[in-house]
Amino acid sequence: MQPKPNIFLKFIPLIGGILIISTGLLALNFYSKSKNNGYSSASIKIKASPINLENFCQQYQTIGKNLQLWNQESLSEDEVLVKTQAYPNLPFSLYAVALPNIKDKARKAKVPVLMYHDILPTKEVFFDVTPEELEADFELMKSKGVTPISLDQLIIHLRTGSPLPEKPVLLTFDDGYGGHYEYVYPLLKRYKYPAAFSVYTKNMGINTGRSHITWEQLKIMVEDPLVTIAGHSKTHPPDLTKLSDEELNQEVVESKQILEKKLGKSIRYFTYPTGKNDERVRKIVEEAGYIAALAMDDADEKFAGESENLLAIERFGQSRLEELVDRASGGEVVNCSEQN
Repeated sequence: MQPKPNIFLKFIPLIGGILIISTGLLALNFYSKSKNNGYSSASIKIKASPINLENFCQQYQTIGKNLQLWNQESLSEDEVLVKTQAYPNLPFSLYAVALPNIKDKARKAKVPVLMYHDILPTKEVFFDVTPEELEADFELMKSKGVTPISLDQLIIHLRTGSPLPEKPVLLTFDDGYGGHYEYVYPLLKRYKYPAAFSVYTKNMGINTGRSHITWEQLKIMVEDPLVTIAGHSKTHPPDLTKLSDEELNQEVVESKQILEKKLGKSIRYFTYPTGKNDERVRKIVEEAGYIAALAMDDADEKFAGESENLLAIERFGQSRLEELVDRASGGEVVNCSEQN
């Protein structure tokens, strides 16, 4: 008598096929999630092991001049993680001076930080700028080979001495006017220029004779990589140095808390109203958790690297742009061949 065939054996090929398909679907799903999160298997593997500048140069021969921040956490640490345009999935570390100091190498550069205020069709005071004048400024920078950089890029440079484009400039817009959303932001997107906007919280969305940006508009802007939002106090007092410690905490600390709660983003930078500051004010700004602060002295305008430290980064009024485009300099170029 012949043995009866085992019915289970008939289903082995089918079961095997199901297992293969299931494994493939799981792998595809993992890859899809990794891709959507902006990671590749290579970047996941390498994220835990950043390499320093010397090793990077040995392996890749070039670092480029337009470094981007790898993550926000490292900006205040002893080693800042950055990435290059050529290798966006590869982090490498640069040794940084202790906060709030500026690295000596960065002092050789001449990076102008330009300060704008309101942008509106008809000027009301001498430092107002029309949309047409702002676009003419952008065209001038473009024709002169000037490269606007982000505030993050400037801080990376000032802390590490890392390379910048040949003619860098930082664009800043103070006081959160409505024209910043209506006129400035569309121009930034068209030219792909980054900029920093300093806003104080009291007048958000309020028309005081001049319109002010709304929370809804600011939430749109803060999601754009071109935009950095900086704290600028709660009420924009004319001189922070005249305030009591309690009043200072309200202006410096509480404004940061309000912005972070409303925007869901970490606010790392502060801008002194009217530029006025002293050692006591800077200490409270630092203790509040700001990494750097923008100042202004009409009587003694300086390049960023000439500032005392990161808590008092000097700026120029925008009216000096035509003069500064020919003076701007990224400083000493980092050559990988020198690292080998």
